Amino acid sequence: MTKYEHTTVVLKFEKKAFAASRSDVLQGLAAKSLEDLAALGEAGWELVSVLPYVEGGALRLPGANAALGFFKRVKG
Repeated sequence: MTKYEHTTVVLKFEKKAFAASRSDVLQGLAAKSLEDLAALGEAGWELVSVLPYVEGGALRLPGANAALGFFKRVKG
């Protein structure tokens, strides 16, 4: 059986907003977050889910200024 490891990363937006559709979900990310996303991909991490995120821990859509990305990769 394949075993996976998981991690989460806060991805910040240039502007305070969150996409309304799946195709736009990562549009408008800050340059640093785009670099982090690319580095995770190079390290074998796969983005599996994204939720709106307000820094400070609240998971609510109004006021979202970031996204919480959930990643997995094969362990080993």
